[in-house]
Amino acid sequence: MSGKRDYMPKKDDDFFNFQGNLVNKVVANKTTWSIPDAEVDALVSRRQEYEPLYHKSQVKQNRTSGDVFRHRDIRKTYEKEIREFVNAYIRYNPAITSDKKVGMSLTNPDTEPTPKPKISDIPIVGLEPKGGGDIEVYCRRETDQTRPSMHPDADVIEVRFAMLPIHQQSQPGSGKREGLPSPEECPEVRISTKAHFFIQCGVKNAGQTFYGFFRWVNLTNPANSGSWSNAKTVVIA
Repeated sequence: MSGKRDYMPKKDDDFFNFQGNLVNKVVANKTTWSIPDAEVDALVSRRQEYEPLYHKSQVKQNRTSGDVFRHRDIRKTYEKEIREFVNAYIRYNPAITSDKKVGMSLTNPDTEPTPKPKISDIPIVGLEPKGGGDIEVYCRRETDQTRPSMHPDADVIEVRFAMLPIHQQSQPGSGKREGLPSPEECPEVRISTKAHFFIQCGVKNAGQTFYGFFRWVNLTNPANSGSWSNAKTVVIA
């Protein structure tokens, strides 16, 4: 998180309490916060690897130099993964309020960020099914013809989508499938700080149609966010 101080504790016991609280809250709220199960599972798995090493390293009369080294090594890896997780799924997540972030001992974003103008562009979106229910997403601006790119005035890309039976037909030229919700009514929401990312739809939805809308979002001033794209579709593999 941006701010004058680093949220990552330096002392071992402070870090132990910090990570436990953070992971507990993420697990309890992952559905409400639209955090993919696979990402939460990876965080939980790392916690399960780290905590026994922490406990062992704290018992001075029984620990070895190898125990201390392994604890330091896994903590360094765990810290890096927590930072990446916070940046990707918590920092810019509009579903997570400031008080929730404070409750996880995360500093808040700058209170006076540089103002950004109204976004007039709509992202150009490419979708590629990768198997296992995953969809690879590429977003770019019109000025970037060959590579994924974020809009300079956007904090995140927001995706709102539904997963539909493959036989449902679209209205010609409408960009919206007949009888389907508008972007605001779509049941699934994802955000990304990167222009190249994955959406995990789950193996159980293989064979269904991914039906989604994309837009550039200004989190500081949502009124300056861009418009929604037309519906983008791909068959989930």
